[in-house]
Amino acid sequence: MKRVWIGAAMAGAMIAAPMALAPASAQPGWNGTAFWRGAPGGTWERIQFLQERINRGVSDGSLNRGEGMRAQAQLNNIRRQAAQMRRRDGGTLNARDNAWLQSQLDNLSRRLRWLRHNGW
Repeated sequence: MKRVWIGAAMAGAMIAAPMALAPASAQPGWNGTAFWRGAPGGTWERIQFLQERINRGVSDGSLNRGEGMRAQAQLNNIRRQAAQMRRRDGGTLNARDNAWLQSQLDNLSRRLRWLRHNGW
């Protein structure tokens, strides 16, 4: 009987393992752009959009106080870095800095989406 359970567990793991190792984009139901639905494209506008998402999450309870504070700290850090890059480049962002900031905003947005839907 014990062998049957172990065999069943191993078979289940073998079936589930490829799916767990697949990139999120290959998993059923994944929409890699869902977290930016309705968001503006510019860096500063996206920062403001995320600020509103954090505020809404804290006020509606989908983010607890600690999650909201951590997300706010991360957004403030991105804001600070963007301002430093802009000052350094004479008032504009070069393409490389803009791409890096956009990736940081993407990461924060994914984290917010995850927290709001799967929070503790």
